Amino acid sequence: MTTANALGRTVRDLLAVMFDAELVLIPNPVTVDGDVVGWKSPTPLGRFVDFADYPTVRTYRRWAEAGEYSALLPDGAILQLRYTVTDGAIAAHRLAYVPCPYRIDPDMLLSEALSDILDLHALGTHDDVTMQSTIRFDFDPGSAAQGHPAAHLTLNVASCRIACESPMTPAQFVRFIFRNFYAAQWLANAALFSALPDTNHDSTIEDEERLSPHVAWRRAIATA
Repeated sequence: MTTANALGRTVRDLLAVMFDAELVLIPNPVTVDGDVVGWKSPTPLGRFVDFADYPTVRTYRRWAEAGEYSALLPDGAILQLRYTVTDGAIAAHRLAYVPCPYRIDPDMLLSEALSDILDLHALGTHDDVTMQSTIRFDFDPGSAAQGHPAAHLTLNVASCRIACESPMTPAQFVRFIFRNFYAAQWLANAALFSALPDTNHDSTIEDEERLSPHVAWRRAIATA
């Protein structure tokens, strides 16, 4: 059982711990609006629009420059964590990792505006653009249908929906991102990631979805 306020505190504490460990450069304030947990942008867009087909450099710039994220990482990548809580349980979520399309000097982010840094890189050749995919874990049981698993992973294009075992907790999400994309930071902060509080969720994947390649993980084993 959880509430939006409780989950909001979980996300807030998570970002604070990561900020203290210098895994996060800028954490935005966590918001709780009714049953929705999200973030407070300093310059919010009039309407948050997800990518309809595939993410582009413009997609990244629009979100990053407006501060539409839960956290900005030291390499310019952004994390977006949004949850909906209903009847004491996670009813929906959108958890996105959006890499920066350029190899940014982390020291520059400490002294220069992100928009100025991106403008500088945009003057370069297209060969300087990195081909890193946005990673998004969605949980949307209300839209579940054939080809649209309740919990799924989206890569490269919006129509990609790879079935996942269950909804993800904030801790599971950040552990996945750092384990797979930030090996040095993962190893240097193994104790931090291991100590993150976590909970189990019932599996939502359908038997038919297990017949195709999917993302599965074992539930944590409770200890006495």
